[in-house]
Amino acid sequence: MMYALLAAATIPTPSPAQLRYMATDFIALIHFNMGTFAHNGDPCCDATNWDVKAPYATGKTRDPATFNPVKLNTTQWFDSINALGANIAILTAKHGCGFLLWPTAATLPDGSAYGYNVGAKGAAIQRDVLREFVDAANMAGVGFGFYYSIMKSFYLCHSYSGTNSCGEKILAGQHNVSAAEYKAIVDTHVREIWQNYGSMTEVWVDSQLGSFGPLMDELQPQAVGTPRNPTGWCGTESGHPSRDVGGADVWLTGDGYHGDPDSPKFNPKFCDPQLFEDHVWFWEPNLKVRSLAEMVPIYHDIVGRGMVMELAFSIDRDGLVEDTHAATYSALGGWVQRCYGTPVASTSGRGSTLALAALPAAADRVQLIEYVAEGQRVRNYTLEVRAPNASSWAPLVSASAIGRKRIHLLATPVAAGAALRLRVTNATAPPVLAQFAAFAAAPCAV
Repeated sequence: MMYALLAAATIPTPSPAQLRYMATDFIALIHFNMGTFAHNGDPCCDATNWDVKAPYATGKTRDPATFNPVKLNTTQWFDSINALGANIAILTAKHGCGFLLWPTAATLPDGSAYGYNVGAKGAAIQRDVLREFVDAANMAGVGFGFYYSIMKSFYLCHSYSGTNSCGEKILAGQHNVSAAEYKAIVDTHVREIWQNYGSMTEVWVDSQLGSFGPLMDELQPQAVGTPRNPTGWCGTESGHPSRDVGGADVWLTGDGYHGDPDSPKFNPKFCDPQLFEDHVWFWEPNLKVRSLAEMVPIYHDIVGRGMVMELAFSIDRDGLVEDTHAATYSALGGWVQRCYGTPVASTSGRGSTLALAALPAAADRVQLIEYVAEGQRVRNYTLEVRAPNASSWAPLVSASAIGRKRIHLLATPVAAGAALRLRVTNATAPPVLAQFAAFAAAPCAV
C-alpha cells in the first residue's frame, strides 16, 4: 500500500452544506415559470410570442396574466419529490423571460412598479408562489432553494452575455434599461429571495454571477451553490457525462467537469438531466418522458460515478406534476431502494484492504462509498474475487476515484460462496470506506 501522505490539514474536506448536498442521490430542479405557458428555451420569451399569442402559447408572454396555473398546488409536487428520494428542491424564481414568482418591491427606473410578476396589476396569480413552495418544502422535510438567472431578462432587454438585447427593436412592454439600472433591479430581487424566505439549502444562479457572490455568501452562508460552498457541473445536460464529456473518474475536488484530485478546493459535482426524452426543461404538451429503463443507465452514469443528479421537474400548465411524470419519479426512487437498499453483503472500515467473505448469494454489482467527511482519499484501487474453494484472488476492476459513491456493474456475476476484496493501492491518507457492498441482480430488474 502506498500513501501520498498529505498532512490531515491539507486534505480538502466538505463544509456542512456540501455534506448535506451529497447526502442523497437526487435534487429536484423544478422548472415552472412563464416558459411553461409559452415554449421551452432560453429565454423562452422572444419576438414570436412576446406581443403575439403564438400557437404554442396560452397568451402573450408580455402579459403577466398568461402565467395562470389554475390548479396550482406546490404540496402536490412534494409527493413526487419525496417518492424520488430527493433531499433538496430548487424552483425557478426567475428565468430568462424576467417573470417573477413572487410579489416584488422592485421598481423600474421611472419609479413605476416592476409589473412582471405574480401579484402585479393584471396578473392571474395574486399569490406568492415562492412562499407556498417554501411552506410545502418545510412540511415535506425537504431543503429548498431558488434558481435566478442574473444576467438574463427579455423583459428588461438584458442578454445572457450581460449586454443589451434590444438595440433599436424594443417590443411593446419591454423596458430598455441601462446596465446600472438593471443591476439595481437585480440587487432588489436577489435580496428579496435570499432574505425573505429563510435558510436555503442550495442557491442556483444561472449564467454569470456578476458581483453578487459576496452578497450571496453574506445572506445564505449555509447554502451550497455559493462561492463559500461551491458545487461543480458535469458538463452536459444529457444524463450521460461519460459519453458526452468523457472520462470515468470524477473527483470531489477542483474545478472542471471531472475535478482535479490534486486541488485544495472541495467542490462536489452534479449533473442535471431532463425527464423528457427531448432536451426540454419547461413543460410542453405531448412530450414523452423517459421510462425507468431509460433512467437507470443515467443513474449509473451520474450517481454511480460520484455525482449528484439534479433531475428536472417540469410542472404543467395546471400547476401540478403530471401523472406520467409522477409515475417515473416514483418508479426511479423505488428502483434505487429496491436495487441498492439491501446488500447481499456489506462492510465498512478504515484501512487499505476490506473483504466480503463467502457471499450468501450471487452478486452482479458493487457499491463503494468513501467517508467523505474526511475527504476523498482514495487514488487507486482494485476489486478482486476469489471463487469458492479457490486459494488465489483474481482482479475484477481497477479504477481511481470513489468519493461519495462508485458503482461497478460486473460483466460476470460473482457466484454465491465467492469472496470479494477491495485493495486500495494509492491514497493521500489511510482510506475510510463508509460502505463496500455487493448487490444481487434480481431486485434491480426493470
